Amino acid sequence: MNADLPPDLCIIGGGPGGFSLALGAAACGLSVVLVEKGALGGRKLTDSIPRHALLAASRAATFARGAAAFGIAAQAPRIAQAPQIDFARVRQHGAAVLAAIAPNYAQARLDAMNVKVIRAPGRFTSPDTCEAGGEKIKARRFVVATGSVERILPIPGLDLVRPLDCAALCALEHPPRCLIVIGADPDGLALAQAMRRLGCEAIVLAEGEIFVSEDEELAAPVRAAFASDGVVVHEGVRISRIEPRGDGVRVFIAAAGHEKPVAGSHVLVAAGRAPAVEGLGLAAAKVRYNESGIETDASLATSNRRIHAIGAVVRSARQGGAGEQHASLILRAILGLPGSRTRRQAAARVISTSPMIATSGLPEAQARAAHRHIRVLRWPFAETERAGIEHRRSGHVKLVTSRRGTILGAGIVGPGAEELINLFTLAISKGMTASDLASLTVPYPALADAARRAAMTFQDSRLDTPLGRFLIEWNRSIEQQTFRIRALARLLAEKARQFF
Repeated sequence: MNADLPPDLCIIGGGPGGFSLALGAAACGLSVVLVEKGALGGRKLTDSIPRHALLAASRAATFARGAAAFGIAAQAPRIAQAPQIDFARVRQHGAAVLAAIAPNYAQARLDAMNVKVIRAPGRFTSPDTCEAGGEKIKARRFVVATGSVERILPIPGLDLVRPLDCAALCALEHPPRCLIVIGADPDGLALAQAMRRLGCEAIVLAEGEIFVSEDEELAAPVRAAFASDGVVVHEGVRISRIEPRGDGVRVFIAAAGHEKPVAGSHVLVAAGRAPAVEGLGLAAAKVRYNESGIETDASLATSNRRIHAIGAVVRSARQGGAGEQHASLILRAILGLPGSRTRRQAAARVISTSPMIATSGLPEAQARAAHRHIRVLRWPFAETERAGIEHRRSGHVKLVTSRRGTILGAGIVGPGAEELINLFTLAISKGMTASDLASLTVPYPALADAARRAAMTFQDSRLDTPLGRFLIEWNRSIEQQTFRIRALARLLAEKARQFF
């Protein structure tokens, strides 16, 4: 083993958070070692970008089917009559997007900033030492940024059928004839619907209910869309085994003491993700963790104050973009700058189905448990001009506020949800009220008008109370008296002019 490396900072994990932290720390003059056993850029390049490119292709196919509503000839109004889909071109689209983004995570950028990159697994051997690639690293500070990994299901025969992950699905040369999705992870459900809209058969096998953790009124339109699209969903099933069969697979469902086979061509496992803590030697480093991730305080420090953790490996930090946000906080802490502690603020969460579901802050059920009195405000997209113009009238905006109008949570199902939710995330984080949101001026026409109108219903509902009605009557009485006084004043002025 070589001599010890004594950098200022050692980062384990080269995903978006670890990569940006390495560049930022090096730019500030710190010596940095980055340890990464896989591809730089992490899940963003291997999963997120290809998946969203595929979802974009499915939305394009859906738009093509609905083009007749705009006066454009549509040859395939139904999924069974899919438009001309060249799956190779779909794959090329994803590859082109990836090729454009990949240079942002090239090792050359790190080399240019004198960041030492070790392409090997990293493992703590003591509270102040990490070993990787034959190097012993004794850094002043360590940051664990290993992200998350897919959960492995202990299903007999699963290893025999080579199940797909997102990257493998997007790299297929030909579309799957019938895709069987095992599990109810939102990303897997979105892929099932996307493949169905691209002309493939799609079957979902879920141990529980799909979208069970979502607000039911937001999930209901998505369930309806799955049924309309022809995505076959089996809920509450137990998978006993899987076996290859010819050019496909058979998944056996155990029910009432019997096995029922479900046939398909490919299997995709969507059992969710778990923090990537395996093999890091966290026990040797005296870092507390469990199956939910590494435990940290408000400054993202672990039980070993020399070691911090960022991103999805941190307990209760699964939202997208957490790693890069955490990286900026860690860098401020290293440099001794203020604002290096995490604050309790809303984090947006998006499920990329069609229609999309986006949430931020407290759901209605949690808000009711935490507050004695809440208000629930809604506004349908069908009542906005922009939705009518684009023939996207389904879905609605839902706001949860305190009795005084402070916005506690928001949920959106429908067009533009993934963008519109950011407005609510800012409003919740800043403690804004429904009145603040109601005063928002939006360009015409805009889907954001649904947010403004939902907030306006808070004031409308406050007027529909005994006190509100009294104030309205009192104001009306004042106006009537004012009118009479002004009329009398005009009459007296006229008489005075005649007299004098």
